[in-house]
Amino acid sequence: MDAFEILVIVLSALLGILLVIGIIAGIFFIKIIHDIRNITAKATQAVDNIEHAAELFKNTSSVAAVTKVVSNALSLFKKNNK
Repeated sequence: MDAFEILVIVLSALLGILLVIGIIAGIFFIKIIHDIRNITAKATQAVDNIEHAAELFKNTSSVAAVTKVVSNALSLFKKNNK
């Protein structure tokens, strides 16, 4: 065996090791991207739920305000009729 054959063996071993490391890193990268997609989907759903709740509170508060104004007007009308 001369130096070139040893060099080819060493380089091919290193290339194989780097290939295995690259495949493992790629698999972890794909798993991380999948987890990030799940997290963003859940965050989007939470934001939608919060927006829906805020819309309900806004509608409820306006209905409550109208009801209070009407009840105040009726009570004033009843007091004036007596």
